[in-house]
Amino acid sequence: MLLSMVLMFALAFPSLGCEEEKKQITADPNDSEAPLSDEAALFEGAPTNDELPEDGKFDATYPATFDLIATQSPVKSQGSRGVCSIFATVALMEHLYIKEGTLPNPDFSEQFLQWSVKKEVGAFTNTEGSSARDNLAAISRFGIVDEPTWPYQTSPWSASNDARCTGDEETRPVECFTNGNPPESAMSATRFKLPAGRYVNSNTRSIKAFITENQGAVIAGMTFFYQSWNHRAGTLPVNSSYWSEGYVTYPNEKDKEESLKKRAGHAIVLLGWDDNLEVPMRDGDGNIIKDAEGNPQLEKGFFLFKNSWGTSGFGIRNKFGAGYGWLSYKYVQEYASVYGSGTPKLDLKETCDDGRDNDYDNQIDCDDSDCAADAACRTAGLIFSNSTQTTIPDNNATGINSVITVDQPGTIGTLNVTVDITHPYTGDLTVALVGPDGTTVTLHNRAGGSADDIKKTFAPTEFAGKSITGDWTLRVSDGAASDAGTLNSWKIEFVLTGEVPAEVCDDGIDNDGNGAIDCADAACTDDPACATAQNVDLSNTTPVSIPDDDLTGATSTINVSTTGTVAGITVDVDITHPFRPDLIVKLRAPGGAELTLFDNDQDYEENLVRSFTVTDLNGQAVNGDWRLIVIDRAARDTGTLNSWRLQITVTE
Repeated sequence: MLLSMVLMFALAFPSLGCEEEKKQITADPNDSEAPLSDEAALFEGAPTNDELPEDGKFDATYPATFDLIATQSPVKSQGSRGVCSIFATVALMEHLYIKEGTLPNPDFSEQFLQWSVKKEVGAFTNTEGSSARDNLAAISRFGIVDEPTWPYQTSPWSASNDARCTGDEETRPVECFTNGNPPESAMSATRFKLPAGRYVNSNTRSIKAFITENQGAVIAGMTFFYQSWNHRAGTLPVNSSYWSEGYVTYPNEKDKEESLKKRAGHAIVLLGWDDNLEVPMRDGDGNIIKDAEGNPQLEKGFFLFKNSWGTSGFGIRNKFGAGYGWLSYKYVQEYASVYGSGTPKLDLKETCDDGRDNDYDNQIDCDDSDCAADAACRTAGLIFSNSTQTTIPDNNATGINSVITVDQPGTIGTLNVTVDITHPYTGDLTVALVGPDGTTVTLHNRAGGSADDIKKTFAPTEFAGKSITGDWTLRVSDGAASDAGTLNSWKIEFVLTGEVPAEVCDDGIDNDGNGAIDCADAACTDDPACATAQNVDLSNTTPVSIPDDDLTGATSTINVSTTGTVAGITVDVDITHPFRPDLIVKLRAPGGAELTLFDNDQDYEENLVRSFTVTDLNGQAVNGDWRLIVIDRAARDTGTLNSWRLQITVTE
């Protein structure tokens, strides 16, 4: 792939920004809505294909033609601003929301995303351009509002809007590239998000694999070749028929030479393909290239794409509608950086541990009835775990069995199973839970395609009313070749019903399943083992900034002067952070023992306001400094540990 060469060229030649380009194209009405972008921004931080894995199995086959046209929002126009990457990202987002199905006509604000990338993410503050990576970082971490909340402005700000918006781009304030700041109504409006995105190898098979497995389109940002696109700002002859059909062919050598003299970039959405589509190739003079027999030489194989130049010129004769086009496979592989995301998780239900009213019913977190059964709010159950790491054999239907033995009585009301599996292709895996009586429930059945890892809690209902006693088995098998994984740990949590067993006050187990263990359980108040038990309840409310992308993290201390040993701990944390997957939260005891309370890089939420029940430190000396450590493992945003509370039941 030539992407690395493209990046080197970007350093050698000046980028062609939108304002400069606009002056060259407004003479022709067919090109009045064909602005270009800053090429360097599109490729900033992008890996080469050599650094990216290939999506899809080596033996997978894909249809000759494919499209996701049914889940596309209307084609839009970016006007005269060089914000194609913003428009491509919002088009992808609208497509994924249509696919999700909750919002019938999603229409999101390009204006707001442009501001968020530059102001909230802090990227590309001296150019109109941006990249798919940073656009999706803004959407996944902060979210954007809908279009009516802050409508798009088709022209960039000039000195008539702000006297500072003139002269060299490097000297202009950010507001010149964002067209000011959002109105207050936009800042307080509902924000919509997508899962964090990732780069996709730009070879044809990988793109097809990602699109088909996720049923989702991708963004392609690329070096712009004027004759290939039939763009009249170039110096070479163009083909108006190709322009109206939306054909974009692989650039000939003359096109490469001339286009790189005034570099530019463009970004679009890839949403399908046609292996059989053939388009005659042209030379630098615009003539069809013919073989010795006088037959046109044809380029075969094109991606279907959605553009952002409106519907009055480009692609007006394309069979999928005005604004759509066909882009050469070879062009994409050699000159594009490709980025994708996943189906959104809407903020229209309450998130039960982020300190916000997500569903706007004036009830927050555990005060909302929607959270009654949420793990962050319900009383902790009877928990058993197995943390023995086990390798999952590749392409082996038998797989592995990991067992948790429960040797006490109880009847199941509800059951939750949490698994932590590392694997590069979750579509290979089958995960099942087998109860002591042989009842088998499949928790995960080869879903997720090329997604990484399974870190998830499942809530099967088939075990309700059954006994907890006996061997519980987690079966994990890998049904395809080429990669392997590991079961890192798993745990099973029972909330009991019916005749609940009595609490045994000195065995370190929550026998009655009410979330309180041994002397922390009110049932043990009069037990001789707990006669001298004390309750420590201390807080630290001094805010501490969490350093960005720093594995040392922030530390907050609570000193306990009481002597004795731990019989039970509850830790409450209140952390503000725009992207929870960045966080790792640990509790360190005075003697140095350390326990991870939170580490979930797939929990795509904001903030962390949660209580943790801790049993693994029972028996530790309580006297001394207890430390809460909060780590931000990734760059680009920061947070604050607002406060934390430590409640300990202490025995002699």
